Amino acid sequence: MSTFDDPEILRSVLEELPTGVYLVGRDGKILFWNHGAERITGHLRQDVVGHLCREDFLGETEGNAEQVSATAAALEAVLKDGKATESQVSFRHKSGYLVPVRLRAVAMRDSHGAIIGAAESFDEVVDLGEWNRRHNKLAEYGCLDAASGVLTHKVTEARLRECLATYADQPVPFCIVCIAFDHLEEVKGRYGAGALAAVLRVAGQSLENSLRPTDYLGRWQENEFLAIVLECNETEIPRVGERLRKTIASAKITWWGDSLPVTIAMGATAAKAEDTVAEIMRRAEEALRESIALGGNQMVVLE
Repeated sequence: MSTFDDPEILRSVLEELPTGVYLVGRDGKILFWNHGAERITGHLRQDVVGHLCREDFLGETEGNAEQVSATAAALEAVLKDGKATESQVSFRHKSGYLVPVRLRAVAMRDSHGAIIGAAESFDEVVDLGEWNRRHNKLAEYGCLDAASGVLTHKVTEARLRECLATYADQPVPFCIVCIAFDHLEEVKGRYGAGALAAVLRVAGQSLENSLRPTDYLGRWQENEFLAIVLECNETEIPRVGERLRKTIASAKITWWGDSLPVTIAMGATAAKAEDTVAEIMRRAEEALRESIALGGNQMVVLE
């Protein structure tokens, strides 16, 4: 037997891969969880090995017990028919925020070709290493809000001004979205001001991970974010809003063991010719007020 036929050598290679890899048996229980999976999700192997993949500790089903997560569904399909699958989902990191990943599932077979289990591998859609390096650099220059980790109000306003100036010369559409937290005063009243910091931190990173690298997310007011979504028009922005809404609904924000029920209201508008920062923000804030008046947890687009 050659060195590379040694199962321990193969296991050690799987262990050290930066890509997340885990294996499940025919009963759906997790048998193996590598370092890459620990890094991407924050869940250590001792937290997950032996648990059923249907338990949805990665938080893809927005708390709906009747739903089956995309991860579990992919594994069950592979265990049933042996066909490999590939999809893009968002895992909930142990810290609460969401991480978009590309997920692949394949069947494991014995020497007779019978399916004995399944393997899933996943990689971040956004390079978290590069994301962290960029944020560290921006933090050095004082461009990041300490509480939420997103751009400061001053930097966000400068980015918006630049986008409007570019739009005046080259009218490629873009939209802005004002994002406020529903019932935040109730959360503050029940859990205290410290809970708001947890909300801002988890929500900020979750929302930023749900936007493209070319978009911007910043702190606009005390409990309000502003997203600048480039190359996006009025008909496309509702899809972005629904993605952001689901992101926050799926994020797990905890405070002293309690799960904080957080949803967002959003007001959006598209850039127009002759827009100023004040005028485009007036429309977005008006749309946000309408969303709040309707009960929140939705986006209103002011045309």
